[in-house]
Amino acid sequence: MPQYLVRNGCRIAYTKVPAQWGRHGDIVDKARELEQFATRQLGCTYWALEYQGHGDSSPNFLECTLATWLEDVLQLLDAIGSQRQVLVGSSLGAWLALHAALRRPHLVQGLLLLAPAPDISLHWQQVAQPAGADAAGYELVRLPSDYVEEGGIRVRRQLLEDASQHFLLLHTGQLEALTCPVAVMHRWGLCRRFAPSGVLPSLEDVVRRAFQRQLHTLRDDVVPLEAVQRLADELQRSSRAFHLELLPDGNHRLSREQDLGLMCRLLRQVAKQALAL
Repeated sequence: MPQYLVRNGCRIAYTKVPAQWGRHGDIVDKARELEQFATRQLGCTYWALEYQGHGDSSPNFLECTLATWLEDVLQLLDAIGSQRQVLVGSSLGAWLALHAALRRPHLVQGLLLLAPAPDISLHWQQVAQPAGADAAGYELVRLPSDYVEEGGIRVRRQLLEDASQHFLLLHTGQLEALTCPVAVMHRWGLCRRFAPSGVLPSLEDVVRRAFQRQLHTLRDDVVPLEAVQRLADELQRSSRAFHLELLPDGNHRLSREQDLGLMCRLLRQVAKQALAL
């Protein structure tokens, strides 16, 4: 059973054992795999969070913004306390994880980002379709999606407006304050653009220095590769180690058996260096 944090009268569900966590198959698969790997293989405590408007948290989805969900993450981090933490964020959750690392550098020691979607609302603004108004009179828009039966997600326009206050890639230098060291490792054909004088770093050196890791597929049908490249460029400018794992197949969910296996291997590397396991 989940436990709850409370803020402004709203419940935020979290749990240490997410065996039945989430409402979508890929979320349950990732949560279960992460929980089992973190606790059994790494000997770490594992926490899972459902943002407001999702699952067992308060059912106020239309009222939520990116700021709402970021505060949910920060509240859980603060509740856990001074323990060193590695955040795993998928898609929009990776955007929130980057913000959390900037806001709580004394707590966040490493990041594992799965199909990260920072600044994805720039794309939403282009594809959003008018969807009337809700009972409170707020303007609604529909965001097309192949991952829901209705073919799209209805949100208040204020979600897009709030998201514009949380862009991380619009201006150079916004990620320079990240305290997690980053390493670069992805397809060797692309690696030269990050290597000084065209010299490729050794695999051993890249892995040794890697704290923050990102997993992305070349066939992601939600987040374009260009956005991931902008993120990599920005992290490279911070002079920290950044590791980019580009997959030749799969999709945005990264929930196949081989994806989950790679996710756990990357988590082991992050935890080993970030937490000195």
